Parts: sequence; C-alpha cells; structure tokens
Amino acid sequence: MPTLKDVAKEANVSVSTASYAINGSSLITKETREKVLKAARKIGYRPNASAKNLKKNKSEIIGFFLSGFTGPFFNELLEGVQDVVIKNGYEMVVCASNSKHRLLVENYVDGAIILNFHVDDHTIEFLANEKMPIVTLDREMTNQNIKNVLLQNKVGIDLAVKHLVDKGHQRIGFIGGSFDSYDGEMRLAGFKDSMKKNNVPVIEGDFIRANFTEISSLLVMDQYINDNEIYPTAFVCANDEMAMGAIKAFQQNGINVPNDVSVVGFDDIALSKHFDPPISTVRIQKKLWGKTAAEILFKMLNKQYDFQTPDIPIEFIHRSSS
Repeated sequence: MPTLKDVAKEANVSVSTASYAINGSSLITKETREKVLKAARKIGYRPNASAKNLKKNKSEIIGFFLSGFTGPFFNELLEGVQDVVIKNGYEMVVCASNSKHRLLVENYVDGAIILNFHVDDHTIEFLANEKMPIVTLDREMTNQNIKNVLLQNKVGIDLAVKHLVDKGHQRIGFIGGSFDSYDGEMRLAGFKDSMKKNNVPVIEGDFIRANFTEISSLLVMDQYINDNEIYPTAFVCANDEMAMGAIKAFQQNGINVPNDVSVVGFDDIALSKHFDPPISTVRIQKKLWGKTAAEILFKMLNKQYDFQTPDIPIEFIHRSSS
C-alpha cells in the first residue's frame, strides 16, 4: 500500500509538505496542494484514518443507535441530528442492532445518541465518560456523562384523553406497543392517569397491545372486534401507525370512524393528515427532538455539563378521525 513518503517522492516535495497538503493546511499553496493530491491519486494513496484518529485521540464521528428503521417516524429525527453534526464538522453513523453494539463498545465514536432498548442501562453506564458522552432518548438515567432528552408523553396523552372526554366519550380504550418501549409504556401510564383525573372508568379489557406497526394493530383490533359485541366509543393509540391499523380494522368490519368510534394517534407522522379519515394525533417536533439531542451532545463534548435539558414542544392536532 502506498505511503505518505511515496506521495512526497511522486510530487517531489517533503513528507511534511505532503502531509500538510493532504490534511488541507492553509500553510500550503493551492498549486502545491493540487500537485500533491494529483500524485496521491496517481499512486493510489489513501490516508490512514485509524492512525490519524489515534493521533488526534478522537474520531470526529457521532453514533446514532436505533432499535430499527421500520416506520416513517425516524426521517425527521435523523435530519435534526444530522444538521447539527454537519454544523460542527463531524460525521454521523447510524446503527441498528440488538446485541453486539460494536461501534459503541469499541469506542469507534466520540459520542452517542441512543434510542435503542436493546442497549441496556448497565452498558450505557459502563461506557459513558468524559471522552464519550451519551444522550439517551428512551430512558431516564442519572449520570454526569449521560443526558436524557425525553418526550412529554404523559402531557400528550392527557391532551388526547381530554379531547375525547370533551367530545362526550365515557368509555375509552388504549392500543399500546411492546412492553420494552419506554415511550409506549409512559403513554400507557399517562393514559391511566388521565382517565382517573377525568373520572372515566379504566377497563383493563379495553387495553390492546400491538407492536407499533399498522398491520399488527389491524390484526389485533380485528380480533378484538370479533371477540367483543360492545366496545369503547373511542381509542387512544400509542402511535399513528397503530391508529391507521385500528381504523382499517373498523372499516373492514363495517364500523364507521368517527361516527361509530373515534380514534386518536400519537406522533403526527406525515401520513396522518393524508389518511382516510385524517387522524387526530399528538404532534411531536421530531426534527427538533433530534436537533436538541445533538446540540446537547456537542455541549458535553465541549465539557459543558451544567445546563437544563429543554422540553420538546407537544400539541394536540384535531382532525376527522375524532
């Protein structure tokens, strides 16, 4: 493999000049830089990123660790993170895994944003330090080198329940996701709290679980309808995709939404307003959530820790499904 010394020889410059040119130093003239880069391309030289990062003691890479990429929720979130990463001259790698987490465990990144329930608390506690701060989006942890940027899940669910109560509903069901989702379980807890606050009876049989996808919600709601002659006049769903699945199940069984039953979602994904009927939902500022998480991570990389994590704004959007 060609070395920097080979590049210098090909360009007829010193090794230090070749190094400065390849690393974009302002000490080198444009003409010399172009001559060195031309020589590097000619002989097939590639900078040794590992050696460079070892010398600098950092990779200038941020890791975003997700449980998976399914569903339309993540695009805006990633966009918000990426904007801040680019602004700070870093790069971002996005990784979805359920066991190894190699890029995280092997300190390949300078800092990490984690929205991945497969990465357990113990691992995060063990890895987080001044040289690799961590921002979590899906759990509450107390550690100087870990910051939590959480959604106002209970506030959002309370807005949804209040909307339905104001519409006159007195039997309201809930469609939740998997048990290992922090946000999903917080929304379920918020639902129970809000129902109690609004003096609406909580009926355990009206709690249904899917796995946050449209098809899973369609299947479990179809089964629920077949098993129950009488059902709630409204359902709150832990995300919009499950709201879509529930609505399709009602429609396939000849039940009109919203005349026979109202359905409310959570997240306000782009498809919600185009669905038939358009879905009432709790709007999350997803891009702002990602942007805030990344800004906090860079504060920590710059040794700033004494600050309050801001709340991500949340609001209820009333559409035709309720």
